[in-house]
Amino acid sequence: MNCPTAILQAAKHLNDDIKSNGFAAPQETNVHSVRSIYNEIITNPQLRKKTEKLYKDGHYAEAVEKAYKLIDNTVKARAGLKKEKITGAPLMNMVFSEHNPVLMLNEGASTSENDEQKGYMQIFAGCMTGVRNPRAHESDWTDTEERALQLLVFADHLLNRIELTEKKDT
Repeated sequence: MNCPTAILQAAKHLNDDIKSNGFAAPQETNVHSVRSIYNEIITNPQLRKKTEKLYKDGHYAEAVEKAYKLIDNTVKARAGLKKEKITGAPLMNMVFSEHNPVLMLNEGASTSENDEQKGYMQIFAGCMTGVRNPRAHESDWTDTEERALQLLVFADHLLNRIELTEKKDT
């Protein structure tokens, strides 16, 4: 658990304890807004450009959708497939394939490195199906501020992993 999340949870528990003991917490001691820590934990400049205003304006599901579309587009561009129609989970399965990857997360020299490649292929594909698609296809999909931030932090991690990949010579 990272420091901002731990601090937020501790503050929430303290606030809940104060309320459960019959004391009204002063307004200024309420839990620090998750929104205010966005700047501290979202480090990828492209992700910030696509999501910051949406997130801070309370458009959480739209911010998450934009983040995962950015991942899709970034993978496609890095793999040299911008003109191809493939997208989403099929793109991730092809590009990060454990047997013939277009983008390699590592050298593939050990069982652990092969497991990492396969695992991230599954994570990327799962994010397209389980995170991006519901928000892209459901007009009334909602996210809480906290869930959106969690998903944006994960998108930040995935974008950083993409930047570290090497395109396999074909």
